Amino acid sequence: MTSHLVLMVVFALFVSVVFGTLMRDEPAEQLRFGARLFAAFVLGGIALGWLLYPLPL
Repeated sequence: MTSHLVLMVVFALFVSVVFGTLMRDEPAEQLRFGARLFAAFVLGGIALGWLLYPLPL
């Protein structure tokens, strides 16, 4: 069974690879940008989930 966290990390990985490839020209810049974007997606998703947890939806 897959959890939401694993699916979020896989999605963040694929999106950051595509955006890093499309947005930068040099391979070193692509890797750096992709890593920062991946970290921003994962940490942002965890922070947003933590902030929205108490809401009664």
